[in-house]
Amino acid sequence: MNELKEFKGNIIGFIRSGVHPDNVLAYQKILSEIGIEIFAVCEDKNEKEQYDPSIKVYCLEDWLKENYDKVNTQDLKCYQSKYSEYNLWEIYYTDRYIRYKYEYKDAVKLIILIVTFWENLLESKKNVYIVSDCIIGVTNFIGMIVGKSMKIPYISMPTGRYKQYFTYFSLDEGYKNHVFEQLLLSGCPITKEEIREAEEYVKSYIKNKKQPSYMDSTVMESRQISKTLISYLKKIKNISYLWDSRFKNKYDIHLYKGCKQRLDPLIEAVRKPIIQKFFHEPDYNEDYILFPLHFQPEASTCVYARKYENQLYFIEQLTKSIPVGKILYVKEHFVRQGHKPLSFYKQVLKYPNVKLISPNVSTHDLIRHSSFLIVLTSTMAFEALMYGKSVFICGNCFFENFSGVMKIQDVYDEKQKFLNPPVQDREL
Repeated sequence: MNELKEFKGNIIGFIRSGVHPDNVLAYQKILSEIGIEIFAVCEDKNEKEQYDPSIKVYCLEDWLKENYDKVNTQDLKCYQSKYSEYNLWEIYYTDRYIRYKYEYKDAVKLIILIVTFWENLLESKKNVYIVSDCIIGVTNFIGMIVGKSMKIPYISMPTGRYKQYFTYFSLDEGYKNHVFEQLLLSGCPITKEEIREAEEYVKSYIKNKKQPSYMDSTVMESRQISKTLISYLKKIKNISYLWDSRFKNKYDIHLYKGCKQRLDPLIEAVRKPIIQKFFHEPDYNEDYILFPLHFQPEASTCVYARKYENQLYFIEQLTKSIPVGKILYVKEHFVRQGHKPLSFYKQVLKYPNVKLISPNVSTHDLIRHSSFLIVLTSTMAFEALMYGKSVFICGNCFFENFSGVMKIQDVYDEKQKFLNPPVQDREL
């Protein structure tokens, strides 16, 4: 609390996609005691209704509905010029919801309206900070861009890989670890006790073959036909939701054209047994490079690895770039098996130096026997560092400055780097 007193008289805005409404109410009770005002930002009316009435909420859906017909699509160039540090089309495609739903004119309107939503909101505030868990879509991203132009700090607080750890970042698309940078600049004054604890953690991680917490989540579990059908039967009395009028509401970017998403669980469950025929078991005597696939659409690719978020394209570039004599092991993500179309796997199998690896294979064993890893943003790379493995990354990760990691912007143009993987220095 004493550390926050310097913010007295300021205003903090919490973005809904990163902060739960119950948390915001708790923040309000705590921060109001030291004179800090707060507000919330959400994307639709359904989210807005989840907040306590005492909290001021700014809703994007309300703004879209009020201003949609007032927008001149020709103004897009003006806004692009105003925020020239970023390509607004690139930012538009970071959103997992709206990118597949809107035609050109509507997409242009959305870009302009989200920019003006943030301009209108932030220009009305003084001494304001924006807080979210991380940049996870176009609303957050444009909020950061507009705020940055006004010198408004964007603070993000993503959770760590394991439940008991949190990491804190700010600006630069939410993944510039300022705490870590300060440690590097100060010469990393780490105590012997901290080193001992770190070594014990690595030993424990390897010995117990720890798994990330999301693998225990029922929300992210792989679909099974029987369970999926039972869940649909339980909801049969509410089947009318498939004709929910909100699916036709173009101002609600989450639910608009969302009827198909309600059928995704069934589609995934049907696909899951079919795709098993595409997978190989690993041969640990082979000289292989490991590339873990991401679940999509997610911020891990469409935000933090925008150049290569088309993973099929990325794999094709790797097939032309990895050293001759090595095999590329492409491991499907354990979560939500069946979310990719069959055509994806068929195309991957056409590359002679690629093998698709079953999602059920132990990541620990795959990492331990690999030559090195190539990832977009996968935290499997962070796990690989525990084993002392070399890592190449092609996106924005919190561990990109760690020893043993090399960042590559273009795998084809920089393929010579694969001949000399980075060597990890355990002292760093």
